[in-house]
Amino acid sequence: MYILIGAGLANKIELEEYYTLDEALKLYALYMMKSDIEAANAEELKNKVKR
Repeated sequence: MYILIGAGLANKIELEEYYTLDEALKLYALYMMKSDIEAANAEELKNKVKR
């Protein structure tokens, strides 16, 4: 959950008082998917530049 705090998606109080564990895990999964997509796009762009 520290990743959510570090990314600015939630703060400690929100995670403790407002989000259920299920909601926090969904938020984390969405953040990780976004991160994976950005990394794939960067890799694709890098490969295009090499050509």
